[in-house]
Order: sequence, then C-alpha cells, then structure tokens
Amino acid sequence: MPNGSLMSPDRIADHFVNYLFDEYQGSKHVRRVASWIGFVVMGIDEIDGDMKKRRARQLQFEYGKRHFKAKYDHKIGGSGAIKRGGIKIVEVLAGRGKPEGETVVEIKRLEEAAEFYLNAPQVLAKFVRRVN
Repeated sequence: MPNGSLMSPDRIADHFVNYLFDEYQGSKHVRRVASWIGFVVMGIDEIDGDMKKRRARQLQFEYGKRHFKAKYDHKIGGSGAIKRGGIKIVEVLAGRGKPEGETVVEIKRLEEAAEFYLNAPQVLAKFVRRVN
C-alpha cells in the first residue's frame, strides 16, 4: 500500500491492525490499541475524508487548513512509571522534517477512542481555537 495514497476507512483500519499484529506480535502494550483503531479512523473520517497513510504507522489528515497525524505513542497511558502506550493526535507543523506541534488528544483507553469518534469535529475545533 503506497504512502500518501487515499484509502477508505475500512482499508486504513485494516492496514493499521495488520501492521500492529505483524510488527508487534509479542507486544501486548502495542497490540492493545488494535480495538481502538476503528473508532479513531472513523472519527478522523468525520473530520476529513481524505486521510492518507504517511508512514507504516502514521495517519495524516487535514482540518481547517492545518495538518495533523495520528500515531502510536509508547510514553502515554498507564499510571506512574508504568506507561502502556496509546494513540496520540498531534498537529504537524510546516518546516523541514515536518516537526510535531502541540498534542490535540491522547487516547489511552477504549472509552477515549469511542469518545473521540463521537466528538472528533468538536475536539479539533476546540484545539484550533485554543492555539490561534
């Protein structure tokens, strides 16, 4: 599946679930997000129907002429020193290497993924108002 190509939400979700199980076979803390992916993809689809897979493990989309990406982050979730990982949505800034800007949302549990799906346009609108 070529990077930067437009795909349906079904294909995108399938790609990321397959990626997790192919690349992280023995890693439960990474694979645990597999059940959240459909919610996140469908939430992003409500915002922007032109999602693009930028790298094997990142999903890029636009909102209000700003660029964002969804990615797995090992350093979120859990409590204290024990981090279980989760999905992070961050703004992508212009510039060399496409640096990351501020975090829009961290998804650390299935319930948070469902909440993002139900409220994705409002979550992004609130973020844009806050950073403007």
